[in-house]
Amino acid sequence: MKLQTFRYIIKEGFVNAFQNLRMFAASCGIVAASLVIMGIFMLAAKNIDENVRSLAERPQIQVYCRHDLSDAEVGAIAGLLRAEPGVREFEVIGREEAYERARELLGEDSSMLDGIGMDFLPISFIVRMDDPEMVAPFARRAMDADGVDDVMYERQTTALIASAWRWAKAVGYVLAGIPMLIAAFIMTNAIKLAVHERRQEISIMRYIGATETLIAWPFVVEGIAIGLFGAAFAYLLTAFGYAALERRAGEAVASWTGDLFRLVPAGEAAAQLLLAFIAIGVGVGALGSLRSVSKYLKA
Repeated sequence: MKLQTFRYIIKEGFVNAFQNLRMFAASCGIVAASLVIMGIFMLAAKNIDENVRSLAERPQIQVYCRHDLSDAEVGAIAGLLRAEPGVREFEVIGREEAYERARELLGEDSSMLDGIGMDFLPISFIVRMDDPEMVAPFARRAMDADGVDDVMYERQTTALIASAWRWAKAVGYVLAGIPMLIAAFIMTNAIKLAVHERRQEISIMRYIGATETLIAWPFVVEGIAIGLFGAAFAYLLTAFGYAALERRAGEAVASWTGDLFRLVPAGEAAAQLLLAFIAIGVGVGALGSLRSVSKYLKA
């Protein structure tokens, strides 16, 4: 494509977009409304996913070695467990730390430990996994390792979190996916209306011998402009609205739920929201315009 043709396409696309401000504003409004709906569900899905992920980090597995193992044997077990897939955090609890924890646990009765050495206490490891579904398989493998005396974790809590994790991912896809399809459908039809309004112009351009590129691509640029402006407006509404909600109700939500659920900080969601809006707005605007104008080119 020649540079002159490219400039003509860009110029015509934006001129056409702003020539009929009423239609342009209506199309941008429909795009923005669609993206706002989709953005609300995206934020809901992100909050569900992040909070379940945070909840999954709480359960921990504690692996106890036999108290009579040498340092070399304990090191071998540590290396084996640390190399397990899905291990996110790994902490070694030595005998001295275990002794201090025992004194704290006993409280006023901690004096019974006076004069008793620490050799009877086992070295243990605290392990946290990336995925709650990996906890039970890890615990079984750890229990089978030579030198391991016991493995402790909250089985019911872990199973509940693993189930919640699966449901959260499924619900997240549905919450984000269905509105996205609806938004794409509404936006495409809005752009079709804009193209339909100028069907006579397309016929005239074809009659005077304009190529399909010169006819179609200004409409594509116009669709991209509609998508960009609609996405920008939707982003401002959604991002500032969510930031206000997070600022005013964030601590209250955490308090009501006993810190089990926290709103994701607005800054963390902003970039993801902006990229999604731009990609969907531009993509649907371009494809919708191209499909709509192709209908008249084939006629």
